[in-house]
Amino acid sequence: MSLSLASVTCSVDGVRLLDGVNLSFEAGRMTVLIGPNGAGKTTLLRVASGELAPDQGVVRLDDRAIDQIELEDRARRIAFLTQQTVLDFPFTGQEVMEMGRIPHMTGRKHDREVVGAVVRECGLDDLVHRTYTTLSGGEKQRIQLGRILCQIWDAQSSGVVLLDEPTSALDLSHQLAFFDVIGQIRSRGAAIILVIHDINLAARFADRIVLMSGGTITADGSPREVLGSEAMAAAFEVVIDLIDTGDVDRPMIRFTTPGRS
Repeated sequence: MSLSLASVTCSVDGVRLLDGVNLSFEAGRMTVLIGPNGAGKTTLLRVASGELAPDQGVVRLDDRAIDQIELEDRARRIAFLTQQTVLDFPFTGQEVMEMGRIPHMTGRKHDREVVGAVVRECGLDDLVHRTYTTLSGGEKQRIQLGRILCQIWDAQSSGVVLLDEPTSALDLSHQLAFFDVIGQIRSRGAAIILVIHDINLAARFADRIVLMSGGTITADGSPREVLGSEAMAAAFEVVIDLIDTGDVDRPMIRFTTPGRS
C-alpha cells in the first residue's frame, strides 16, 4: 500500500493553502503532521482523502489517481476522521459505528461482527447502547474513532486512516488508549496519518514527523530530526530545548519565547 501526493497545490477562496507538496506514506507507519495554525495540515488531509481536489498535482493510491477510483472503493480503503463531526439525530453509539459499514454491503450479520470486534478493541462497551447526542465530546470522539475503524476493518493491511486532531477532546487515559488502538491498526499494515498540536505526543508515538509551514513541507524525518531542526524553531517562532527521555529518537521538548528563559 502507498499513498502519495505529487506536486500538489491547492487554494481555497483564493488563498493558497498547499504549495507544491510532495509526500508519500507507507503501510504500517504512523506519520504525524505538525505545524502552526494555518500551515496547511487539515487541507493536506482533505486532499489526501479525496475530499478536496487539488488545483495542480495528483494524489495516488497504489499508483492509481485517487479521483479515478470509485467512491465506494475509495471508502473501503481510506477513512478520514475530521475535527468536528455534526450528528444531531438520536442514534445509539452502535448505530453510528454501523455507518462505517455502508460502503461494504457485506450483510448485516458480518457488519454486526465487525462492530462487535471494534467495540472490544476500542473498549466501547459502556458507550454503544447510549444515545450519541447525550455523550460528552470525548465520548463522541471515541465512537467516531470506532466508526472509521469499522469502515476500514476489512482492509486493514491496505488501508489508510486519516485523523485530524483526534485526541483534542480526550482525557489523558483515553489519549493513551487511543494510541494503543491506532498502534494495533498500524501493526496490521494500515498507514496512519494524523494531525495533532501536542508536540510531545507526536514525539512519543510517531514513526515519522512532517513539519508544515505556509503550505509547504519544511522538515521530514524522525521525531529527533524534526523537533531539533532549525525549521521547527522558525515555524513556531520559539526557542526549543530537547529533553532526553531515555529513547534517543524520542525526546520531549521545552519551548520558550525568544529572549525569555
